[in-house]
Amino acid sequence: MGSSKVKGDVRTEKMVTMETDLFRDRLNRVYDRMRHGAQSRNLSQSEFFEYLWDLKETALVEGKPSLELPQTWLEKLEQEEATSPVRKS
Repeated sequence: MGSSKVKGDVRTEKMVTMETDLFRDRLNRVYDRMRHGAQSRNLSQSEFFEYLWDLKETALVEGKPSLELPQTWLEKLEQEEATSPVRKS
């Protein structure tokens, strides 16, 4: 789990660096599962997924090789990957 520390009113979280291409692939897998699933779930119903998608798109447009994200965001994405319905081919 990511560690969070409080410094006065500022909350800092452990940051993780991830390659933009890897982040794109993970988001695409979650999106594909959400799109083909009967029910949208936690992440798909929130603005969080849209924010991650926009962050990924911005990084790709700007040509950034990697992104720095709070570890808790990646954990949330992993949870969605694990709980999303699997697409049947």
